[in-house]
Amino acid sequence: MLLTKKNNIMKKYLAFYFVFAGLLTTYAQNFDTVLQNISDQISTVQSGKKEYQQSIESPEPGVVNLHIDEVDSKGKTKSNVYRFNFADIDPNTVRATAKGDIFTVALTTKKRQKLINKTVDNEKQSYIYTLIVYASDPDNGRSIADAIKKAIPIARKILDKRLSLTGYSDRLEWLKNHIGNVDLVKKQISQELTENSDYPGAVVFHKNIAAGKSEKDKIFNFNLAYLNPKQIDFYVNGDAFGLKIATKHGLKLIKFLENNVQKNYTDKINITTKNVEEARDLQKVLIDIIPLAKQKLEASLPKISDLQKGFDILNGLIEKIQINEKEYGQNMSGDCIVKFEQNINEAKKSYNDVYEFNLIDLAKNQIKPKTKGKVIVVELKTKSSHKYIKYTRNNEVKNYKSDIQIYVPGAEQAVVVQQVLKNMTEICKAKFDPKKQSAPDFSSAKQLLQDNLINFNLGDTAYEQSVEFVDDNKSLKYQNVITGKKSSKEFLYEVNLSDLNPKSVTIKVSGKKIHVEIATNHIEKLIKYYKDGKIQSYQTKINIPAPDIETARKIKRALQSLAKK
Repeated sequence: MLLTKKNNIMKKYLAFYFVFAGLLTTYAQNFDTVLQNISDQISTVQSGKKEYQQSIESPEPGVVNLHIDEVDSKGKTKSNVYRFNFADIDPNTVRATAKGDIFTVALTTKKRQKLINKTVDNEKQSYIYTLIVYASDPDNGRSIADAIKKAIPIARKILDKRLSLTGYSDRLEWLKNHIGNVDLVKKQISQELTENSDYPGAVVFHKNIAAGKSEKDKIFNFNLAYLNPKQIDFYVNGDAFGLKIATKHGLKLIKFLENNVQKNYTDKINITTKNVEEARDLQKVLIDIIPLAKQKLEASLPKISDLQKGFDILNGLIEKIQINEKEYGQNMSGDCIVKFEQNINEAKKSYNDVYEFNLIDLAKNQIKPKTKGKVIVVELKTKSSHKYIKYTRNNEVKNYKSDIQIYVPGAEQAVVVQQVLKNMTEICKAKFDPKKQSAPDFSSAKQLLQDNLINFNLGDTAYEQSVEFVDDNKSLKYQNVITGKKSSKEFLYEVNLSDLNPKSVTIKVSGKKIHVEIATNHIEKLIKYYKDGKIQSYQTKINIPAPDIETARKIKRALQSLAKK
């Protein structure tokens, strides 16, 4: 049964192949016919000053070499050869017109792309977008134009059917076999594409350019999945022709080394080809393989359901990174509350940076790869750019931050890190989603507030706090004593709980300081306020200092429940 199924598949494949081959043969035969007609129409044409000796031949279906030798009155000959594909010619531009004492037929490429290779006297090469065929008289000009217009649609059908590749592997093998060396007039270009088997879609493009005594050796590491199929365009640079290829969204995800020294990441590469037809085939294969590479890469990304597994994968990728003279050592640990440590060693200095944050505070859609010159990072940002990330450098507490940058060795690793962190934020969000947590009752909220109004130090400043519930738990008294190097201040707030607005409770960060703010309903001045034992003007809000974001989060939750009572 299985054998029969395989035989049926093979029969269908062979049937498709023979139909395809038959169509291509038919189109090629039709092209030969129209080409013979063109050849019959063009001949040697004499003008007042020059003689134009013309002939045409086809090295491959659809492609022609048009020879035009210009012989002046002294017998000096200038030999011109135009190589082009009729598929590139805009039929609306093919027309016979008089030009001085001679009749001509003009041909121009679509969108005036420089797709016509012009060689003069077998030496000088350039790429142009228009050329002139010479006719003996108006009738001959119209006949040439009509014959060329018939060749264009046939050449386009041949072009559409020229490649019959299937699947990712087939196309990758084609690319490896067809990206090769190109000899120009003053340069020799060696090119090779190899597969990087570490990640699906990953390739290495090696390009060596030798010109006289100078030589540049370039290596590009990138993933086919990151290329933009809509930005694979032809380029012309003197006698060089090829493709200029860009990444999606202009992201600089291509690792670039020149003469074994890493340079800045880039968003584009150029591949040189021997002629337009090579570039055209390369363009088609690249456009077709990019979505297939993307599918393969996405299918290979790990799906994390356990936080520890996520940390193991992350640390395996980011633990140690060497970029020229700089070394980055990194480690991430914890659970939903993460400690991320970076040791950065440069030639003359080193840093130890420590970041502490909660995965639930990260904006999932803001976890993105980003390049910084020679390095690539995965940038993490908090929701609404809240400065909820504690930052310490060389054991000195710095201002809280809203973003972190994780160094990674390459673009593929960046995508894995991005995917793993997104999965981890989802796990923590599901675990600690406030919408799924019931609010504490009054007694629990009281205890939660009392437990988290703790005494702490921030630099040279000490904070001592306490809370008392009075009037049968209808009101609270909050006391805060702040002691610095030279002075101490005491603050006391008294307020009826029913006057507080539960929706006003927010966590605010300023530099190294964190506090929880709660305001009265309608921002009314209903809070009794004492400073150093002396009555002050009534206030609209209370600010409660906190030693860290997690403590502030608990204070916020307690106040929201108490204010509802």
